[in-house]
Amino acid sequence: MRIADIPGEANAAVLARRRKEIAELDYRRALRRLEQRGCSQREIARWLGIAQPSVLSALRTAAAVPMPLDGFSGATPYEICQRYSVGFIDRAQLIDELTRFRYVKGGQTDGYDSLIVDPPGTWSEVCDAVRHRLIDEGVYEEVFNRRHGIEASSREGS
Repeated sequence: MRIADIPGEANAAVLARRRKEIAELDYRRALRRLEQRGCSQREIARWLGIAQPSVLSALRTAAAVPMPLDGFSGATPYEICQRYSVGFIDRAQLIDELTRFRYVKGGQTDGYDSLIVDPPGTWSEVCDAVRHRLIDEGVYEEVFNRRHGIEASSREGS
């Protein structure tokens, strides 16, 4: 849900929650980078003002967080949309990144069960972002058309 669609009294809380989710991703990635650079857990704990066992726990959790792809603000299309929804990236960057993203193939059924669980990085994340109102249908349409080579002039003539 975009901030504009939320009652005025809830805007601050919704925006803060969305930013908190992104901040948590950024924090975990920063911990991973420190560890990858060879910083000890004791050093990290001292810098953050927390106990070393807390750093160990945080690093274990951080290990499961994917890093952003080179040239992208997030690791998945959904995360890119989250960053847009809180104002961390603008519409032009959002559209550029969603257009360039190398989407993975969606899940398939086994022929018996109709339940499909898509892996991270599929186009379904963009659909989810529209449904959760992180982006509007105009963004969805523009990215879809760019990815499929549909020109603006050919859409207008339809």
